Order: sequence, then C-alpha cells, then structure tokens
Amino acid sequence: MTAVAHAPGLGARVLQTAARGAVLVGVAIVVGIVLVKVVNDNGSPSSAGRAVGGTTSTSTGSGTSTTVAGKAPQQTTVAVYNASAVPMAATTRANALRGLGYAITFTGNATIPQTGTTVSCRSSSKAFTATADTLAKSIGPTTTVQVFPTTPPTTAANAECMVIIGK
Repeated sequence: MTAVAHAPGLGARVLQTAARGAVLVGVAIVVGIVLVKVVNDNGSPSSAGRAVGGTTSTSTGSGTSTTVAGKAPQQTTVAVYNASAVPMAATTRANALRGLGYAITFTGNATIPQTGTTVSCRSSSKAFTATADTLAKSIGPTTTVQVFPTTPPTTAANAECMVIIGK
C-alpha cells in the first residue's frame, strides 16, 4: 500500500485562493457596471475628459440650425443646497455630481424649504443655459432650470451654478 503524504494547511490555502478569486470577480463585475453606466450617460468612454464648449451646426433640407453646447462638467463649479429637510441630501447629491466630474464648491442647508429640485447657472448666455440644462438632466427628469438669483447666497460666491434639492 502506498502512503499519501498529507500537506498540512492545504485545504485552508485552497479556500483562501478561491475566496480571493471570488472577490476579484465581484470587483470586475462592479467595474464593468460602472463603465457601462458611464458609456450610456456620456455616449462614449472618451467623452468624460473632453471639453464640451462651442457650437455645432446642423444642415437640413430647409436650413441650418446652430446649437450651443454647455461647459464640460470638469469646467463647472457647483454649490449644492438642501431645501428638502432630508438629512444629508445635499452631500449625497454633491457626491453624485462629483462622480460625474463637477467641481463642488459648497454643500449645506438652504435657508428656505423648497418643493422640487432646481438648477441655476450664472449669466443668461446660451452656453450657460446649456450647462444648466445638462446639469439638470444629470440630477433627474423632474429638475427644473431657473434664473440665477441676483443676490445669491455668500456660500455660492465661487460657484457658477447652484443646485437646490427640494422636497
């Protein structure tokens, strides 16, 4: 009869290796999901670092239309306010916007409660209107765009846009 040598701890090492492999597969799946979301939101994976400013012209049979593009998220500073009374609503939204590339200058509570979420950007130029529209779309379909207040809060002094999270 042949004796088989038993290596001590071999079973534990196999389990460790299997667990490590399972964790790596899980991380790969999460990264894949995030990448798919980025591609679906931006149109292509390379558009995340590209500037969006300028104009585009489209020629149709009846004429030419010009569309003004807004600023890229990486070039847009945003102050986020919580007017919903939901704890951490501004911080949660600011973190989501940060993940999209926006530069957050302030998060905090608004002084007056508000119904509905609004976005406003400085200036009435078409580029800023497009920037506000893009920012509003990244927050959600019920977000409305408003005119930037003539006397904004002092905490928005360095922000080009304001997001007010409402009830």
